[in-house]
Amino acid sequence: RYTLVALCALSTLICYMDRVSIAVAIIPMAGEYGWTRTVQGIVLSAFFVGYLGTQVLGGWLADRGGGKAILGYGVLLWSLFTFITPPAAAISLTVLLLARIGMGLGEGMAFPAIHNLFAHWVPAQERARSVAFNLSGIPLGTVAALLLVPWIAARWGWPMTFYAFGFLGLAWYVLWYFLAAD
Repeated sequence: RYTLVALCALSTLICYMDRVSIAVAIIPMAGEYGWTRTVQGIVLSAFFVGYLGTQVLGGWLADRGGGKAILGYGVLLWSLFTFITPPAAAISLTVLLLARIGMGLGEGMAFPAIHNLFAHWVPAQERARSVAFNLSGIPLGTVAALLLVPWIAARWGWPMTFYAFGFLGLAWYVLWYFLAAD
């Protein structure tokens, strides 16, 4: 159970790194593509269309298919859409918006699946600490993204932030596949 809780917390950290990265990367993206503040706001909010759409669905699927599979698929989905963000932006604004919605679809499944897993794996007297440990990934992921995105973008360009963070999610999935269980 400790491995499971640690991997869930790591997924939450990665989730927030991926989610927050565009808030910093949008500055050079807007300069490159000539986006107005309105367009930037639309790009930033498109994520939540997908995210809100899978909160309840993620819980329902976790109850039926198991939290391991749903969290794993969610991370794979959001990591794929994180990874394709740069080419999506280069193709068109519409394709980028669809990629952001797709990323939200994946991330929306994460917390319901994690809570499903904790309900099955973590004894009641340890559950609050486990959830708190998992939720610590939110501010840690946010801070990590706010520190790393400018550094990565300054050295290798804004697209590299999405490639690096997308790859991080894929690497997490390999660990998850072999180390976690329903």
